[in-house]
Amino acid sequence: MSKINLTYDKKEYTLEYNRQSVKTMESQGFVLEELTAKPMTMIPLLFAGAFIKNHSGKNGVKRKVIDEIFDELDDKSALMEALMEMYAETLGSLTDDGGAGNVSWAMVK
Repeated sequence: MSKINLTYDKKEYTLEYNRQSVKTMESQGFVLEELTAKPMTMIPLLFAGAFIKNHSGKNGVKRKVIDEIFDELDDKSALMEALMEMYAETLGSLTDDGGAGNVSWAMVK
């Protein structure tokens, strides 16, 4: 899976998604199909969601800091494209045939 590394205020952050972080994003209201209809809501959720996998929990990054980082970013359009691609990769992992092949299945009628 792809990831983005960035530095803000002399701290390193790794942005990426996994199935659990996407699930958390969805529970917080993120809906990919609403990205263009509700950009003021969905773009910040997409960006903040990329912090969940590596920077959440007790010592996680506060939302205020995530918003500050977003405000300071340059080339936000390219970043949004990269985040959407990473998000799509994660969704694809749910249905891709990338399993170990240890489980087989058959439909019975």
